[in-house]
Amino acid sequence: MQLPEGKSRLDLVKEGVLSQSTLPKRGRFVVSIHKLLEDPRNERRTFRNMDGLIASVKAHGIIEPITVTAEGESYRILTGHRRFRAAKAAGLTEIEVIAREPDDALTRRRKSIVSNVQREDIGAVELAEALQTLLDEDPNIKTQRQIAAAIGKSEQWVSSMLSILKMPAKLQHKLQTSEVSVAYDTAMRIAHCEDTALQSQLVEAALKGESVREIRSRIAERNGPSAS
Repeated sequence: MQLPEGKSRLDLVKEGVLSQSTLPKRGRFVVSIHKLLEDPRNERRTFRNMDGLIASVKAHGIIEPITVTAEGESYRILTGHRRFRAAKAAGLTEIEVIAREPDDALTRRRKSIVSNVQREDIGAVELAEALQTLLDEDPNIKTQRQIAAAIGKSEQWVSSMLSILKMPAKLQHKLQTSEVSVAYDTAMRIAHCEDTALQSQLVEAALKGESVREIRSRIAERNGPSAS
């Protein structure tokens, strides 16, 4: 919000134009679950296999607090979107959080991507889209090599992950929306196949639970050992 000329933020608070938030901005505490907001730019788009987590939350609560940052009269979730959804589904009305000072949007995005890469916690398509967003929007990242340095992966790994976005849209959608999570290595190998018909077959096989080794074998049978 742009302040009127000659007015400070405190002036506007005193005049009632702005409300002065009383929410603590740092620390570990319990808040109403209704005070929490999901980050609309969170990389995760699909929440798979939630039943087990919901049952665990019902039985034991949220063991590891989610991290948040104060935003107006609410808290924006930084990490823990899956735990937050499980807590809502389990009927919790309060949840323990760790509040931190906010990073700028791009720093927050990099940290989130690093966390998800380390845990393979989101789908391959979603992660590829997040990496592409970094490349498009972060002024400090202009090359795949810089992405690799930022997230602790090789440049080849980043290139292979981004190749997933070259797959036909219907196959990306199938990977993204399936209840079955396909390993990053499997998705990258499928993306490197130039034959879209073969890609479609491999996606179906992966979603039926075939391993990376089995997918490699299918590719080798079609294209020769050097392609696996």
